[in-house]
Amino acid sequence: MGLADGDLAVVFGTLLAFSIFLYIVLDGFDLGIGICLPFAGDADERDRMLGTIGPFWDANETWLVLGVGILLVAFPAAHGAVLTAVYLPVSLMLLALIFRGVAFEMRLKVGSAEGRRRWEGVFVVGSLGAALAQGWILGRYVMGFAPGWGETAFAAISALGVTSAYVLVGASWIIWRTEGALQRRAVAWARGALLGAGVGLAAMSLATPLVLERIAAR
Repeated sequence: MGLADGDLAVVFGTLLAFSIFLYIVLDGFDLGIGICLPFAGDADERDRMLGTIGPFWDANETWLVLGVGILLVAFPAAHGAVLTAVYLPVSLMLLALIFRGVAFEMRLKVGSAEGRRRWEGVFVVGSLGAALAQGWILGRYVMGFAPGWGETAFAAISALGVTSAYVLVGASWIIWRTEGALQRRAVAWARGALLGAGVGLAAMSLATPLVLERIAAR
């Protein structure tokens, strides 16, 4: 028996959700480590932090490509509507990811400490920019892309909440992969990120039933 149109929508929707979930978890710790980088104690700690993601960071971003590809192939109308509504933050996110990737590779090729620090700064800006853009897109999506100051404020809260969640994931990764003073710093970063992530989660949980009637009915 073949699959009906509704069944295909469920299958592709599940694959889309799965790819986005894996991206958030896997590339989330990459972005979080990039945001935490300025708070490291010295150059050795920064090298250790970036060394923990060296074998993984490039592959982790493929889940984002897969998710966008599924959205385009399976839900072309939704793909057009979503990207049209948030084309600016999506463009900024892509630019941030590109600069972040270039910075990660270039810092390994420069010989001077000043040059490495400069490319590390680009990596930090790219990681922070991508995290904020993704949070903004999520907030706009939850509010149905409706215009207004309230919707904009919610998107800003969502951006900060997602960024804090990435910091939490990144700090947790450092706790797992390192030891000593750097590990203790990561514990403090994780505790600090809990508040922002909690505020973002609470805002999302309160806003969703207010915007979507079917969720409120449940």
